[in-house]
Amino acid sequence: MGRASDAASRIFVSRDDSGRGRLNTSYFLGVLTSVAIHTAYRPYWARSTSATFNNFGSTIGSDAGLNLVNEFRPGILQMVKGYTPKFVSRIGAPITNDPPSAVVPTPAR
Repeated sequence: MGRASDAASRIFVSRDDSGRGRLNTSYFLGVLTSVAIHTAYRPYWARSTSATFNNFGSTIGSDAGLNLVNEFRPGILQMVKGYTPKFVSRIGAPITNDPPSAVVPTPAR
């Protein structure tokens, strides 16, 4: 299984104590409960079952997407870090206490 599918599938499948994959029912029940409570606070004319399940699905989708972002963030940051423009390095150097790379001092006038 690839990294992307494994990261996204952690929403649906979790590991038990023995290491076997199990349906992540605690996650589903928690999300469904929180969406139902959120819907209960709306006025009665704005409540609907379809809106509740739409929110449930979008929450699961966004959590799967965040798992993907968290899985690939170090690699993306490593790729992007090498392409930082020089003016950004000079701006960020005082903030991070890192010496800027190849900063050319300006001559005094």
